[in-house]
Amino acid sequence: MTAATDLSIAADLASTVTVIDACGRAQVPVLLLSDPGMGKSSLVRGLASAEGLPCETVLGSIREPADIAGLPVVGASGVVMSPPAWARRLVEAGAGYLFLDELTTCPPAVQAALLSVALDKTVGDLVLPGEVRVVAGANPPDRAADGWELSPPLANRFCHLAYDPSPQSWAEGMTAGWSAPPASRAVAADKLRRQASVAAVVGFLNVRPDLLHVFPRDAAATGGAWPSRRTWDMLARALAHVRDDDAAAREALAVGLVGEGAGVEFLTWCRAADLPVPAEVVADPSIVDWSGRPDRTWAILTGVVGHCVALGTVEGWGKAWGPLLHAAEHGAADVAAAAARTLGKSRPAKAKVPARVGKVFGPIVAAAGLGDAA
Repeated sequence: MTAATDLSIAADLASTVTVIDACGRAQVPVLLLSDPGMGKSSLVRGLASAEGLPCETVLGSIREPADIAGLPVVGASGVVMSPPAWARRLVEAGAGYLFLDELTTCPPAVQAALLSVALDKTVGDLVLPGEVRVVAGANPPDRAADGWELSPPLANRFCHLAYDPSPQSWAEGMTAGWSAPPASRAVAADKLRRQASVAAVVGFLNVRPDLLHVFPRDAAATGGAWPSRRTWDMLARALAHVRDDDAAAREALAVGLVGEGAGVEFLTWCRAADLPVPAEVVADPSIVDWSGRPDRTWAILTGVVGHCVALGTVEGWGKAWGPLLHAAEHGAADVAAAAARTLGKSRPAKAKVPARVGKVFGPIVAAAGLGDAA
């Protein structure tokens, strides 16, 4: 059994539901991994039923690539890929769950056809609505019928969740019905919250750039969760939908996307960095000890820049220079200069640079063509 299917790291059922919800909101597909008969299908159908949405199940072991990618049909405008019926039903519904079951029984040709479905929600020439959530189910390859390891490109498109509901959860499902899963703790995320998640990921990778892309050395591990540019981006998007104090869901999400080693290290760094709210830093830059750890300073300024850029206003862009100037004048000139380059590239039309910026970041201002100070 690979690390991706180590059931000892399974989250509790409520956290699993929360991660599925957070990933669905962030357009990130989820893969539930467990032994046969654990109730993966029941959980997904229960989630769909509780939300009043349809659930289309595609069993890969009995499908051909054309059943996934569509059949070529000659029409008046040329050859088009006619989508399967399950995809058309989801488009007509406008929302729902697509459950890709028994993923580790799919031969390589079918796995290849699923690449565009899993992440881009593209089925032939048809694009599924954004409100369609993609969830897959799989058994460890050595416990699946004619099992296949997941190909690295397909595995790297999912958040891997070990699914091992407790006896109590199973008993509650039997008693109350599987259509009443635990309530999700996921939250809505606006632009500012998403930028804060991006700042945390970028800040960590500034310290550990070696973890940006780590292709597993062990062949079996390539079918699990591992760090790549794609999965770090997925983590930043999905993390914005999980509360900061929801440790269980955050751990399941991070480990499920970038692997146990990188995920745990990232979360440990986040706790140690204790990043302040970007809006509070903009309001009063003095609340930060700018002479402290450079990695924390980098993450804070990244959050400030992202926060102000997300506002999309001339006033917001101008206010972002305050913390950068304060940092440069209080022991973090190099880090502030790097953040200034990023902020300069996002300048709104008609925005003028504060006069002090030219004095502190002269070469950067000149290189970015920001010479017209306010």
